[in-house]
Amino acid sequence: MPFAGAAGLLAAGSSAGPVTATNAVAKVVPGQMPYLDAINDPIEGINRCSWAVNEWLFRGVIYPFSVVYTLVAPKPVRTSISNAGHNLTFPVRAVNSCLQGKWQGAWAETERFGVNSTIGLGGLFDPATHWKIGRSDEDFGLTLGHWGSGPGFYLMLPLIGPSDGRDAIGKLADWPLDITFWFSRAAEAGQFWPQMVRPGFEVNDLSGQAAMLKREMDSLVDPYQALRTLYALNRQRLVIDYLPGADGHSNPDPTVGAILFKPLTPDFVDRARTRKVFDPATGKKVTYNCWLQKKPAPMVYYIPGLGSYRLDQSTLAYADLMYRHGFSVVVFSNPFQKDFMEHASTLAVPGYGPADCDDVVNVLKLIRADLKKWQGDKITGHFLTGVSHGGYFTLMIAEREAAGKLGGLTFDRYVAVEPPVQLTSALDALDEMFAAPLQWPADQRQKRTFDAIYKALYFAENGLDVSGNLPLTRRESQFLIGLVFRYTLMSVIVDSQRRHNLGVLKRNPGTFIRQKSYDEIQGITYADYMDRFVVPYLIQTGRGTDRAALLAATDLERGTPFLRDNPKVRVQICADDFLLSHQDITWYRSTFGTNLTEYPVGGHLGNLYVPAVQEKLARLFAN
Repeated sequence: MPFAGAAGLLAAGSSAGPVTATNAVAKVVPGQMPYLDAINDPIEGINRCSWAVNEWLFRGVIYPFSVVYTLVAPKPVRTSISNAGHNLTFPVRAVNSCLQGKWQGAWAETERFGVNSTIGLGGLFDPATHWKIGRSDEDFGLTLGHWGSGPGFYLMLPLIGPSDGRDAIGKLADWPLDITFWFSRAAEAGQFWPQMVRPGFEVNDLSGQAAMLKREMDSLVDPYQALRTLYALNRQRLVIDYLPGADGHSNPDPTVGAILFKPLTPDFVDRARTRKVFDPATGKKVTYNCWLQKKPAPMVYYIPGLGSYRLDQSTLAYADLMYRHGFSVVVFSNPFQKDFMEHASTLAVPGYGPADCDDVVNVLKLIRADLKKWQGDKITGHFLTGVSHGGYFTLMIAEREAAGKLGGLTFDRYVAVEPPVQLTSALDALDEMFAAPLQWPADQRQKRTFDAIYKALYFAENGLDVSGNLPLTRRESQFLIGLVFRYTLMSVIVDSQRRHNLGVLKRNPGTFIRQKSYDEIQGITYADYMDRFVVPYLIQTGRGTDRAALLAATDLERGTPFLRDNPKVRVQICADDFLLSHQDITWYRSTFGTNLTEYPVGGHLGNLYVPAVQEKLARLFAN
């Protein structure tokens, strides 16, 4: 997901529901949502060539080097080198703070340089931060922006990365202010190593993030497009010195608390075993990750939520939770994610619950067979679990087992966390969340949507203070939630139509220059996706002839006879989940009875970071 949103306390929830359906969500077009076109990119073809070079260098050189480098250079060493490199760019920050009239910031940077250069042993250590001396991270690009210069157009610079016309000029102006520049000038002509001081610092900094960056690049359909949007929005936030303010109306949807759900075990992702299984249905290898306990233990198979990657933060957090409670864990990507779509999906377009479930069941069978050969003696039981869209599949598979339709695949326990009951209604709710800005007056809409995004970017960079109410309104939080899922939909459309173009789009997203196809895709809602892509495809491939009947088959309620009081099934929901109607909650209560865990507040997965909720969830696998 490109944007990391803010999170709310469990207590921040209110009885207010999602955005009402009075808005015509299909009217959300790129002109109404200007953040999707954050910067002009007239030389997209050249920029994508530069990106291809940078991506090749990263995957082929920098990432392999970082794997070795992080093994031989412990984190404290890398941190000290990073501190020293930052300390040597003090003149850049101090001068540009002065050029913007930020005298307090210039003085703070001077204090930091003096303290860290002396007590911090030449900048290797950072006592200034420990003593809470402020920072002023300014550069000449921000100075130009401060005095009214626009970004111009987007630039992807070879070896350097994302930039724009304004920042490219700024980089040139900042270059002589970097103390390492004068190291190289003072060295004798022809000496190589002095020229590599600054690049060495950059590689050191990048090495610490290389593994995370590679996971993000692997999970994204088009990293270039995501990076372009993020870069432009974040630089504009820095230009205007955006700080989130409290306007007295803080009442975020508790769903944003999902961003606080993180793995607690240090370097948990590095402990995963990566395995591949060949899928005869697609002719490709499907990747999954596994964390094995040292002693024999039950295996938990986890299906993540809509569009989630097998190694993203929320998936790792859930796997870590299970692992810390004594389970071995298997994870694979959601069917609405390119990793699954490209290797395990038998459909040209995902989104039809029963057919996607067929593919999930097939992957589970392949993984079970692989685990039996590999570590069969270490597995004492098999539990299936999932959250949101993954929880939906969990219940659908539980229903199939009870009906004798799993072909020998069985599980000892099913645990579904906040699954939607009616898939089409849930998708409509996501459209409504994305359309939240339409509730604002037209003359305020652009400013308020950008403010919401700037808040999310601010929290992503500076962390979250959950000691009080977050400065997010209900509408802002709904919009940020909707924005996350809209990017998921855009990625699905781009990836599916690039591989199986159904002819729905006027422009082919598989072309090298894609901005015009993105312009078209931006206006497509989840409802549009079902009506224009999924349903026609199902009819054309003989899976049905009636739209209403096809969509009705996606509802969990039709499996009530096999789910009611099923002793193998446990369900956890929140009463204020925006994906659940009052009718859905009534169905859960009547169907699962004492096997249902219900919280009054928490939104959609917004309370999973709470320790008490985690402990109770882990007990569902045993009780």
